[in-house]
Amino acid sequence: MSYFVCPHCQHEIDIFSRGGAEKTASQFQVAFLGNVQLDPDIRKSSDSGKPTVLEGEDSPHAKALYEFARRVISRVADIKANAPEGVIQIQ
Repeated sequence: MSYFVCPHCQHEIDIFSRGGAEKTASQFQVAFLGNVQLDPDIRKSSDSGKPTVLEGEDSPHAKALYEFARRVISRVADIKANAPEGVIQIQ
Protein backbone atom coordinates (compact mmCIF):
# COMPACT_ATOMS: atom_id res chain seq x y z
CA MET A 1 0.00 0.00 0.00
CA SER A 2 1.40 3.31 -0.92
CA TYR A 3 -0.93 6.29 -1.17
CA PHE A 4 -4.13 7.70 0.32
CA VAL A 5 -6.88 9.57 -1.54
CA CYS A 6 -8.49 12.31 0.55
CA PRO A 7 -12.23 11.59 0.77
CA HIS A 8 -12.98 15.32 0.75
CA CYS A 9 -10.90 16.72 -2.12
CA GLN A 10 -9.79 13.49 -3.91
CA HIS A 11 -6.14 14.60 -3.73
CA GLU A 12 -3.60 11.73 -3.66
CA ILE A 13 -1.35 11.91 -0.61
CA ASP A 14 1.91 9.97 -0.70
CA ILE A 15 2.09 8.49 2.79
CA PHE A 16 5.40 6.69 2.19
CA SER A 17 6.75 8.94 -0.60
CA ARG A 18 6.43 8.10 -4.27
CA GLY A 19 8.65 5.76 -6.25
CA GLY A 20 10.52 4.06 -3.42
CA ALA A 21 9.25 0.57 -4.16
CA GLU A 22 9.94 0.96 -7.88
CA LYS A 23 13.47 2.17 -7.12
CA THR A 24 14.14 -0.74 -4.77
CA ALA A 25 12.76 -3.25 -7.29
CA SER A 26 15.02 -1.79 -9.95
CA GLN A 27 18.01 -1.82 -7.60
CA PHE A 28 17.52 -5.53 -6.91
CA GLN A 29 16.51 -6.27 -10.51
CA VAL A 30 13.10 -7.67 -9.62
CA ALA A 31 9.72 -6.84 -11.09
CA PHE A 32 7.70 -4.04 -9.53
CA LEU A 33 4.16 -5.38 -9.20
CA GLY A 34 2.17 -2.22 -8.45
CA ASN A 35 0.72 0.23 -5.95
CA VAL A 36 -2.34 -0.29 -3.79
CA GLN A 37 -4.22 2.61 -2.27
CA LEU A 38 -4.47 2.91 1.52
CA ASP A 39 -8.24 2.91 1.80
CA PRO A 40 -10.37 2.55 4.94
CA ASP A 41 -13.06 0.73 2.93
CA ILE A 42 -10.58 -2.00 1.98
CA ARG A 43 -9.74 -2.49 5.66
CA LYS A 44 -13.39 -2.45 6.71
CA SER A 45 -14.45 -5.01 4.12
CA SER A 46 -11.50 -7.24 4.98
CA ASP A 47 -12.24 -6.99 8.71
CA SER A 48 -15.87 -7.92 8.05
CA GLY A 49 -14.83 -11.06 6.19
CA LYS A 50 -15.84 -9.78 2.75
CA PRO A 51 -12.64 -9.10 0.80
CA THR A 52 -12.77 -6.13 -1.55
CA VAL A 53 -12.02 -8.29 -4.56
CA LEU A 54 -15.45 -9.90 -4.23
CA GLU A 55 -16.88 -6.60 -5.49
CA GLY A 56 -15.44 -7.47 -8.90
CA GLU A 57 -12.60 -6.03 -10.91
CA ASP A 58 -14.61 -2.98 -11.98
CA SER A 59 -14.91 -1.85 -8.37
CA PRO A 60 -12.75 1.23 -7.75
CA HIS A 61 -11.41 -0.36 -4.57
CA ALA A 62 -10.55 -3.68 -6.21
CA LYS A 63 -8.99 -2.51 -9.49
CA ALA A 64 -5.45 -2.17 -8.13
CA LEU A 65 -5.69 -5.55 -6.38
CA TYR A 66 -6.80 -7.27 -9.60
CA GLU A 67 -4.01 -5.55 -11.54
CA PHE A 68 -1.49 -6.64 -8.91
CA ALA A 69 -2.76 -10.24 -9.16
CA ARG A 70 -2.51 -10.15 -12.98
CA ARG A 71 1.10 -8.97 -12.71
CA VAL A 72 1.93 -11.78 -10.26
CA ILE A 73 0.38 -14.36 -12.59
CA SER A 74 2.25 -12.92 -15.56
CA ARG A 75 5.54 -12.87 -13.68
CA VAL A 76 5.12 -16.48 -12.53
CA ALA A 77 4.31 -17.53 -16.11
CA ASP A 78 7.44 -15.73 -17.38
CA ILE A 79 9.63 -17.39 -14.77
CA LYS A 80 8.16 -20.79 -15.52
CA ALA A 81 8.60 -20.31 -19.29
CA ASN A 82 12.28 -19.44 -18.87
CA ALA A 83 13.19 -22.06 -16.27
CA PRO A 84 14.84 -25.35 -17.21
CA GLU A 85 12.29 -28.12 -17.66
CA GLY A 86 11.20 -29.73 -14.39
CA VAL A 87 12.69 -27.03 -12.17
CA ILE A 88 9.44 -25.17 -11.58
CA GLN A 89 6.22 -27.12 -11.43
CA ILE A 90 3.03 -25.11 -11.01
CA GLN A 91 -0.22 -26.98 -10.88
